[in-house]
Amino acid sequence: MSDVSTIRLEQCHVEFLTDLFKASLEEYPDAIVYLFGSRVDSMQRGGDLDFLIVSQEAVPHAYELTKKIRIAIKDYLGDQIVDILIAPSSIDEQTIFQRLALLEAIRIWP
Repeated sequence: MSDVSTIRLEQCHVEFLTDLFKASLEEYPDAIVYLFGSRVDSMQRGGDLDFLIVSQEAVPHAYELTKKIRIAIKDYLGDQIVDILIAPSSIDEQTIFQRLALLEAIRIWP
């Protein structure tokens, strides 16, 4: 995982996202948020925002939580494609896709 300064987002957008995730995930103190996909690849241009939230605790209202976060991001950044996945922290419980995403991901919160 690389440094957050290498992602293709303006610093003010990164600060907004970290504040948003902090407020949205206060019920999940062990949660970690990663950005993955094209926004962490300096060779690409544009691209959607792909987030992976990893938590030991089950997130019972995952759809509502991710919808709230997605709407807040779109309100702030404009019309963006935003994908948010939630994964368990145990590697044994993660899908192959989630494990692959973590290989290239950059931790953005906390």
